[in-house]
Amino acid sequence: MLLIPLSLLAQRDWSTAEISSTEAGPGVYRLFVDNRVSVLVQTGEDGVLVVDAAYAQTGEKLKAAIEKLSDKPIKFLINTHLHGDHTGGNAIIGQGAHIIAHASVKDFLSKDQVQGEKTISAPPMHARPDITIEGKMTLGFNGETIEILHLPGGHTTGDLLVYFPKAKVIHVGDLLFAGYFPYVDVSNGGNPLVYVKNVAWILENYPDDVTFIGGHGPAFSKAQMKEHLQSLNETIDIVKNAKAAGKTDAQMKESRILKQWESFGSFFITEDRWIDTLYPFL
Repeated sequence: MLLIPLSLLAQRDWSTAEISSTEAGPGVYRLFVDNRVSVLVQTGEDGVLVVDAAYAQTGEKLKAAIEKLSDKPIKFLINTHLHGDHTGGNAIIGQGAHIIAHASVKDFLSKDQVQGEKTISAPPMHARPDITIEGKMTLGFNGETIEILHLPGGHTTGDLLVYFPKAKVIHVGDLLFAGYFPYVDVSNGGNPLVYVKNVAWILENYPDDVTFIGGHGPAFSKAQMKEHLQSLNETIDIVKNAKAAGKTDAQMKESRILKQWESFGSFFITEDRWIDTLYPFL
């Protein structure tokens, strides 16, 4: 939601938002909210665990979609990072549950946010994380030893990975915009060069048969994840070499040096915005 002007959000007809459901692994489901945001749901005898809560405006629809998968209560909600398209639904999805996140998410959600002339009030206490982590923690739930890892400095300072080893599924949050240029939130600790390093680390440290769920776009295999990273690294090299040759960011945009990846710019981050993100760091 930080990426979309508030005026457009206000005009959006949320009644038309749809949620699709697919099984990502045994007992683990990917709910795709409004064809934009991936939510992961694990079900079992212990109850329900949810990774990310999507928008505030889709909270009730998301809750209803989760209830179609299980009649048990939501016991845990994990926020992969602070952005409103991942935490906005906390007030509904996190009601009565433990919310797990990095401390930066709790800090962010505990304050009013000023955007232009509009102030967004902090969500209620029950919508804020009550369990914060640094480093790594494990959670035994529904027969899985779920691994939650803090991998900072890529998308934001508080990025979490949530890995289900038995189900062979990992939610990597916005460290994967599958098939698109990523949004790197520099104002909240992100760095595009750290972003690609963190993605490379993920690829080196998780098995070949894992399904990768990113915050946006379709689920990816490891091979698709590698190909996507290769494309991002190629775009970084092109911008880096153009800058070394004396080209300004405006000249790069005018000549469309990233035209080969035109399809990557069809979501939030266009070719021009990706150049804007990279240029100061190269």
